[in-house]
Amino acid sequence: MPTPQETIVSYALTTVQRVKDRLVIDNTNFDVLFARLISSVTDFIESQCDIHFKETVYTNEAYSVLNHQKELILKNIPVSEVTSFQYRAGVKSNPCWTDYQIDSWELLPDEGIIYVHGGMVAGINTAQVTYKAGYKIDFANAGTSTHTLPADLSELCERLVIRTFKRRDAEGKESEAFDRSTIKFLTDLTEEDKSIINKYSRVTFR
Repeated sequence: MPTPQETIVSYALTTVQRVKDRLVIDNTNFDVLFARLISSVTDFIESQCDIHFKETVYTNEAYSVLNHQKELILKNIPVSEVTSFQYRAGVKSNPCWTDYQIDSWELLPDEGIIYVHGGMVAGINTAQVTYKAGYKIDFANAGTSTHTLPADLSELCERLVIRTFKRRDAEGKESEAFDRSTIKFLTDLTEEDKSIINKYSRVTFR
């Protein structure tokens, strides 16, 4: 029976073919390895930025609010739509979720921030938001409105994949030696790489 092909994650920041084009490889000998590396690098970049980049709808995402807090920083960016923004009235055991008045708040979509005039109801998990955030990923139609993933994220992903692949050659490793749970990328980051991560991260890279 033929060996099953390893499936690349659906939210990958690049494709196997794009990596092969950069390396001028026209065979399929390393396709499984490239898929594994791309998935690993994608997960690494998302973990460093603490953001999921593929456009996704987040339903009733809960947030805790401090006293006098006026800004709610959503977990993912850019935000294209907020369909529900509510506060918890009543008691914890019997909550009554109530919409904030539409004119009482404003959205800063690129920053992923909801600004509430007059402040929010404070407490643990007293706000919940349903919203759509992230980039459209459609490499087959790159350059059109169906693919909005920033090019520098794909570039970063490809650079890390290629560095790891070349290090494999230098160290004489077999493709099976690479496992998504064990590959480390921190030591491969350049200052340029870190600046891209900082650009999209909620927390400055150290």
